[in-house]
Amino acid sequence: MFPNFDPSLFLDPEFKEDSVREVIIAPILTRLGYSPSGEDRVVRSKVLNHPFIYAGTKKLPVKMIPDYTLKSGDRVVLVLDAKQPRENVLSREAVQQVYSYAIHPEVKSEHFALCNGKQLVVFNVDQSDPILMVEYADFEKSWEEIDKYLSPRMLKEPILRRFAPDFGCALARLGLAEGAVVTLLPASFGLVARLDDKMMTASANVDFAEKPHCVSFDFERRHLPVMLSCLPGELAKAFSNALERAPFQATAELAIELDLETKLGPEIQVEAETFRPLVVQEVISSRFNPTPLANEACDIPAHVFRLRSAFVLKR
Repeated sequence: MFPNFDPSLFLDPEFKEDSVREVIIAPILTRLGYSPSGEDRVVRSKVLNHPFIYAGTKKLPVKMIPDYTLKSGDRVVLVLDAKQPRENVLSREAVQQVYSYAIHPEVKSEHFALCNGKQLVVFNVDQSDPILMVEYADFEKSWEEIDKYLSPRMLKEPILRRFAPDFGCALARLGLAEGAVVTLLPASFGLVARLDDKMMTASANVDFAEKPHCVSFDFERRHLPVMLSCLPGELAKAFSNALERAPFQATAELAIELDLETKLGPEIQVEAETFRPLVVQEVISSRFNPTPLANEACDIPAHVFRLRSAFVLKR
């Protein structure tokens, strides 16, 4: 991203704010997908028609204008200010200045950022601590995190940051083609849902490259009895019955562990995300894991059948 750049230049008094803009920030914004024109664009040194904000009835002047206003369509998604390497991007004055611009009525950006070359920090206007802080030495290896907080898509829909990365997409990025065989030992199921009279889908959590990923499994209904074979008869029946009536969902809450042979499915794009399901070919084995969860999910609707609420552990 910064070919032939020597970071010792950060110590050179002649390497100032304009150098940070040209050498560090410009390549980052280009890689993120921003350009001088188009849907996702950069506005340099935006001029305010009314360079002040109100705190109650008091008029407060805006003392500076950030170097970059990032827009997606007509909406400002981030303001970014460049600093020279000797300036502290976490100083109270620096943060307050960019914050005052972000909340200005003519801007109304939910996020703002500062970069002095050595550090990149990103803030949400509703939080006092940075939501992202990356050192120059980590820019390349932390690129996924930078993209997660500064890409146009993520700034337009910050809720996407809460989603774990998709396991199927990660496999595709490694070079696996659609239809490649993927064997998982084991996968712990979360939410299971009926798609139609023949197909069902389930979500699960897996660790990949030392990070939690979400994986979606699509499978034919004929596989369900084998998947539930690890459960006591009455539990298996209750779980299966929940999938036969509205809302046609049930959550296993990681109590069902499966060894599966699957194939990598096609890329699917929905409004909020892109994912690749794994299409189940064979259920190798099924195990019941009643061990209590350390953190129970709190976002499961009350009308969805919960497996862990249907049994009691006796000691």
